[in-house]
Amino acid sequence: MTIVWLLGAVTSLGVGMLGERILGIRARRQSEKLAALRERLDVYANYAKLAAVRRVEAEEMLAGLRREVAEVEGEILSLQSAVTADSALAPMEFHCVDRVARSAGPLWYVAVEALDAAAPWTGVRTYAVAAESAEDARKRIAERHPSPTSFSISPAAPLVLPEG
Repeated sequence: MTIVWLLGAVTSLGVGMLGERILGIRARRQSEKLAALRERLDVYANYAKLAAVRRVEAEEMLAGLRREVAEVEGEILSLQSAVTADSALAPMEFHCVDRVARSAGPLWYVAVEALDAAAPWTGVRTYAVAAESAEDARKRIAERHPSPTSFSISPAAPLVLPEG
């Protein structure tokens, strides 16, 4: 019976050693997998840090671009207001068609450009005309300068005299 006990103990010892070896191999493989996963986690952490740095850089660049856009939009608005202000300004020197001021209708200004070298002036003259409509003001100037080849007559614009 001792032999049976001895054989059982040796078998049990062999099975235990075999089990320990198998479990040791599995534990080593799991440790290797865990180390590989930790390395991947470190790599991903570095990617996250890099992404955070790049996000901050992108936000700074975006803020700078927004400031530039605001400056450019302000400049555009100021230029647009300057253009509308300049277009609203009428020339300050006018030639009058009538010797006696007419009270019929508002004042209009009409620009006439001399196209012919034989014209009595060079460049553009601006006329102040009292008329019922812009078309009437332009017609009155066209009567004064009938030649379409010698003079270019612009459309009439309302004349707003500065107060002062």
